Amino acid sequence: MAVWIASRAASRVLPLWWDDVLSEEWARERELTALPILRCILISSVAAKLPTGDIRAAAALAAAAAADDATTTASGYPAAHAAPAAAVAAADAATDAAADTSAPAYGVHGAPAAIAAAAAVAVGVLEAFREDAEFVASGESPDVLTLWSNGSGPLAEAWGRVKTQVADAPDSQDWQFWIDWYDALLDGRPMLGDAARTWEMLEKIALIDPKTWEKGPEGANPVIRGIWEGYQGAADAGSGQGADPQPVTDSAKTAMQQRVAVNRDALAVAGAGLMDQLGAFKESVRGMNHLTPEVRDEVLAFIDEFTGKLSALLAGLPEPGDTLADGQADRLVLWLREYRGLLRHKLAHYASAENMVEVTVPTGIILSATGIGAMMGMPVPGAIVGGLIVNQMKPGQAAKELTKSSGKDDDAG
Repeated sequence: MAVWIASRAASRVLPLWWDDVLSEEWARERELTALPILRCILISSVAAKLPTGDIRAAAALAAAAAADDATTTASGYPAAHAAPAAAVAAADAATDAAADTSAPAYGVHGAPAAIAAAAAVAVGVLEAFREDAEFVASGESPDVLTLWSNGSGPLAEAWGRVKTQVADAPDSQDWQFWIDWYDALLDGRPMLGDAARTWEMLEKIALIDPKTWEKGPEGANPVIRGIWEGYQGAADAGSGQGADPQPVTDSAKTAMQQRVAVNRDALAVAGAGLMDQLGAFKESVRGMNHLTPEVRDEVLAFIDEFTGKLSALLAGLPEPGDTLADGQADRLVLWLREYRGLLRHKLAHYASAENMVEVTVPTGIILSATGIGAMMGMPVPGAIVGGLIVNQMKPGQAAKELTKSSGKDDDAG
């Protein structure tokens, strides 16, 4: 369990780094963000629980991506340097661990480095390390151990500053996953309330395409948010606490399994393509100088929400050649309910020139979004699509018609 210990050592000093990244001039000049270090720590924690070959590869890439941050702060910024150094060491430990899971103390090469880097700047790290080791030696599950034995630990003030600065940022919603994730680490609890589903979610996030991670917070955080919200929505519906408590029927799950069996590859391609279209639209909106800040922020928030919803779809699809399990089908039925509402209300709103005089969603996005809905079971009248193609129907009206409810919504289609 050396990887788990190394990951926790890096987690303990994370607030120092994140606080400096948000507030220090030297960090802004270097355009540093917290994401590479967060990525390392998350993936190393997943590796401690699920040391697979894919996680090993993800950990190696994460360590390489964060190495520059560690080098940048190696001289002159000892407090800030602790978290990047410890996080890279933890990811290195995870790489070793997944390479040889038969060793009883796998990942030992990275663990001491992570602990030493953390102990150099935070009082209590060595004591916490001893508590971790004793906890694991006793045979207890590490999932339920708080990060510090005395509440939020010696860096509680730094963590409070981070939360305040993130909450005040324009992109605060896209960073909220990370805030909740770290709070859960501090408390020693699973984010979703259920450990198995939490680890399933974290593994999906750890295995996000490296090209998405490379795009930085603007590319990766909306995808992460989409995965997280997808799991939250399923949990709420299952507990009866969500906005749509109607249970998923067996017939709806069967219908979803049949659709995905036929359309799985097409959905993957269409979803990725639509995300690219949304990314291009997002850049276009940013360059529209005539927009008021309020309108720009409103449209960008919608694009991020839509992108996150598509990310949740791609994360919920089975691997090529695999069948859709009952649990996956259940979540995709719930996903489709939310997606249908997104198209019916928000897409129709932002596609209508009557509502959005200054900027409207391109027709291509409307068609692509509707196509995905059709493959998932939403009815799509051919006359409306034809009218759009030959310009006989305005995009806003088409969006309303395409997403209009015809009687009771039926999960089974």
